[in-house]
Amino acid sequence: MDLIEVKISDITLTNVGFAVFLKPKEETSDSKVVPIFIGPLETHAITSVLDGITPPRPMTHDLIMMFIPVLGAQVIKVTIDEIVDNTFYAKISIRKDEEIFLIDARPSDSIAIALRAEAPIFITQSVMDEAGVVMRGGEIPSEPSIEEILPEQVPKTQLQILEDALANAVKGEDYETAAKIRDQIKKMIESS
Repeated sequence: MDLIEVKISDITLTNVGFAVFLKPKEETSDSKVVPIFIGPLETHAITSVLDGITPPRPMTHDLIMMFIPVLGAQVIKVTIDEIVDNTFYAKISIRKDEEIFLIDARPSDSIAIALRAEAPIFITQSVMDEAGVVMRGGEIPSEPSIEEILPEQVPKTQLQILEDALANAVKGEDYETAAKIRDQIKKMIESS
């Protein structure tokens, strides 16, 4: 299985929801980027690490990262290894002593954990071939360009992303999610 090490090139709110964009760590002129659509809470879990924000109390991914060394284990890498019916699948590789354990996880959770563990993130060549789009210049036949995926892409702060997610949740009458996002916004404002 050929693996490509990737890094986050962007996280943004698109016309179809939040997306994290992964691009090869070693870029070439024909490099592709893989957009993976994620929820607002997962977006917060990733952007908080990227923005260097430490919550006053551990969030779920922080708590997981507290357990791993206590159990004598270490996150060694994350691999986004499969797409089935437009759903991405990932595995978190954890080493304990000389044994490697593969934990099935959502890509968003895997990325959030990899960032906290400072572990590399990989995508299989088959996933890159199936889901990747050209980063710069022309289009790949029968695949959308980045501009088509992100017609209204504007860099946003983490607070703006959460405020947009809150407005969308209220508009969609998803009050449970709206309450969770409201609480995240409140904590963010109080801690700044």
